Amino acid sequence: MALLKMLKRKDSFGYMAQIFASNVFILVLNTLTGIIIARFLGPEGRGEQAAMIMWPQLLSYIVTLGLPSSIIYYMKQKDSDQGSLFLASLGMCFGLGTMSMIGGMIFLPGWMDGYSSDKIQFACWALVLVPFGLLGAINNAVLQAREEYALFNRIRYLPNIITLILLLVLVLAGHVNPFYTSLAYLAPTIPLSLWIMVRLLTVYSFRQKGILNSSKQLVQYGIRSYGTDLAGTLSFYIDQVLVVGLLSPVSLGIYLVALNLSKMLDIIQASVVSVLFPQASGLKQAEAIQLTLKVYRISSVITIGLVIAAITFAPFGLMLLYGKSFADAIPIFRILIIQAAIGSATWTLAQGFMATDKPGRVTLLKVVSLFMNVVLINLLTPHLGIIGAAYSLLISAGVNFLFILLLYRLELGTSWMAFLFDKEDWLWMKEQLSRRRTKSMDEGRALL
Repeated sequence: MALLKMLKRKDSFGYMAQIFASNVFILVLNTLTGIIIARFLGPEGRGEQAAMIMWPQLLSYIVTLGLPSSIIYYMKQKDSDQGSLFLASLGMCFGLGTMSMIGGMIFLPGWMDGYSSDKIQFACWALVLVPFGLLGAINNAVLQAREEYALFNRIRYLPNIITLILLLVLVLAGHVNPFYTSLAYLAPTIPLSLWIMVRLLTVYSFRQKGILNSSKQLVQYGIRSYGTDLAGTLSFYIDQVLVVGLLSPVSLGIYLVALNLSKMLDIIQASVVSVLFPQASGLKQAEAIQLTLKVYRISSVITIGLVIAAITFAPFGLMLLYGKSFADAIPIFRILIIQAAIGSATWTLAQGFMATDKPGRVTLLKVVSLFMNVVLINLLTPHLGIIGAAYSLLISAGVNFLFILLLYRLELGTSWMAFLFDKEDWLWMKEQLSRRRTKSMDEGRALL
């Protein structure tokens, strides 16, 4: 009963709890779909399938122009024209998405030269989903800004449910192969993105004034945060993209199993950031930074506990879920989950700068991470194989964490002790867990 009451709360802590629960559910769904793919396709088939479907989301995020962050920032400002902001973002969405799709069709055949022609052709056709991937990112940003977290969560896990159902149908029909399973992953994107778009258009009339001014606002903030989105997306995918070109489909399949399992820590980071950025954007700088540090300290303690448990039980769990053919993924997983924990802490701290109109700092952070990933992966992977790619990400994550600590220290004057969990954090968390009545945002400020 206490858990249900917490999930129904309409304050920041309740929203984080809702997104956390949703992320756990998504993790379970992703694990189940991953097991089906790994068991029926093996390392080589898993690698081929990943190489065929990774491009639509990658290319859609590359051309965001910072729109998702910009939408959240401006919609949370007082007296914002939310309708014109949404319509302006739609126009840019389909224009940017179409440009990215065409560019991908030119680039992709050369990069996937080591794969069969039918798989390259499938990957090119899948690029028609690029505009809808960008539309999904914009829809999610609007839902976050409107604090419609119930729908926000639903639209995130529905694609996974549909994919799981389609994969089970393929298993029962005996038609599990890289092509059909790829369709199962890609199919939900278009109808779900269009559904949310139509719903939001019923809220915001087409007859909006100030669309041109809203477009200028979105671009002004978006350009400054675009480097963050671009570098963050490339940093997230660069290891997979480079491994596609450097190693065999078998190595890619093993690497992706370890990588996807390490992403279990995203259930904390994504839960925190999805609520922290919109909420902190409505606060004064000192309050926003104080809230960010508090959330960082609490989430870091939880993350450390999960990392220790994951490293301890990794051999048993991975072999049980995926089989002996993926035994080589165990040491890769242990490295990547530590890297994921460090990256999660870094990105949580970065929200302090994002929410105080300083996205340039985060952009610099992401650019440094991207540069290091590219250099280290190209240096270590040819000599060490997939474990070299894992070490590359770990080294880069460590450097970026130190970098953002120095930014807080030198620019904001934050003491080193402010990064350490203390008794007040524990008392604050207990108080949040024990609260029963809904609090407004202004009341929440008193907790800082």
